This record gives sequence, C-alpha cells and structure tokens, in this order.
Amino acid sequence: MSTRLNDTISIELQIQAAVREIATFTGLTAQSASVDDRIHEAIFQGKIFFTLYLMVQSLHSEAKNTTAQILAQQNITIPDVNFETVIQQCFNMFYISNHDIAIDKANTCDQVITVTSSDMLQWQHAPIQENLENMIAALATKHVKYLSSLFSQAEDIDNELLSVFSHAMTNNTLDLGIKLSSKAGTLLLEQVIHSRTGTVCLIFLNMTTNSQEKYAISQYLADIDNFYTTLTSHGLQQGLLFLDKLSK
Repeated sequence: MSTRLNDTISIELQIQAAVREIATFTGLTAQSASVDDRIHEAIFQGKIFFTLYLMVQSLHSEAKNTTAQILAQQNITIPDVNFETVIQQCFNMFYISNHDIAIDKANTCDQVITVTSSDMLQWQHAPIQENLENMIAALATKHVKYLSSLFSQAEDIDNELLSVFSHAMTNNTLDLGIKLSSKAGTLLLEQVIHSRTGTVCLIFLNMTTNSQEKYAISQYLADIDNFYTTLTSHGLQQGLLFLDKLSK
C-alpha cells in the first residue's frame, strides 16, 4: 500500500473518530437500538460531518483568498471564494458519498434504512439546545485545526477534501446502516449553515480582509483549547459552563 493511500486512510479515520467523539460528548448517540433512535443518531452524525467539512473548507478557502489578495498586488486576479461556494462543495461531497456504489449495493439488499425529508422535518420540530449547538461547533473547531493541517499537505486540497470526506461519510453510513436521502441531506445542510457553524465559517472567510476578525478568531481558537481542556479534565457540566461564558 502506498504511503499516500495510507495517509488518506489515516485522515478518514481521524474524521470518523472526531465525529464519534463529538456525538459522545454531546450525548447525541442512540439511546436504544430502536429504529427512531438510530435514525436520530444518523442525522446528528450527518450534522457533525457537515460541520467539520464546512469549517475545514472555509479555512482552506480563507488561505486561497489570502493568496488572491497577495497576487492582486501584482495585478494577477483570482476570484475570491465565498460561503455559497463552500456550501456547494459540501453538497457535492454529500452527493458523492450518498451515491457511492457500496451504499447502492447495501441498499439493494435492504441493508440500509433511508431517512426521508419527512423524517428530517419531524426531527427539526424539536431542535437541539443552543448550548449543544455551540458545543458541536466548539468541538469541531478543535478537530478542524488538526484536520486542516493534514489536508494542507495535499497536492490538490479541494479534490482531497472531496474524496476523503465523502469516503469517510460513506463508511459511516455503512456502519450505521442508515442513509440520508438527497432531500433530507439538503434540509440538514440548511440547518447546519444557519447554526453556530455558519457563523464560525463566515468569520474564517472574513479573516483575509478584516484584521479584527483575524484577531478575534485567533482568540477564539485559544479559548476553544481551554474549553476542551476544561471539558476533558472536569467533565461535561464544567465544560458547558465554560462554553456558555464564551458564547455570551
């Protein structure tokens, strides 16, 4: 097996481990083996995958925008990357994962439950608490710092992000035995971009042109490190108290 393939598989495992950790810390894992609980877990894990991808892609896009700004000084024009483009790339990643041949084969054998748009709308009637939304974004930020450094070593970061995340999401779908339909995935992605995640992504993307945003995000990243330490050392309750202070 080539070193490059080993590296790719390693990043996929890092992503899946991050998703499981965030789901565990936020108590969003299935409480029983019932179909409803398992569907809810699959939706939450899909939400976490979208959160991680949007944040990593936003940081990568911020780097591209910084490069574009430098090149503009030499009269070389490269279009900026905006949040709409990042969202479209996330949807492309989900589409590729959702139509992976391995999922199609499992689905043909009735080994995969499909979450419909109706299931998603029912799930959205009882949104998770704001402090948990903040916690998902905070924990994701902690992992995104590391994941971004791994992807930065790739020759073609855009394609690597697309390939690795879609494959990791495919494997997660097969592990859970539950697939989000295209419409359900779109509804979930819309929910994610209007949550705390969307705010953090916009701050990432604005760092290039706004020095205050750049300072704010550097402080935010340091605060997230402290939050993570509090959470792992002193437990969930202390972690949430710390995070609530940061979010105000």
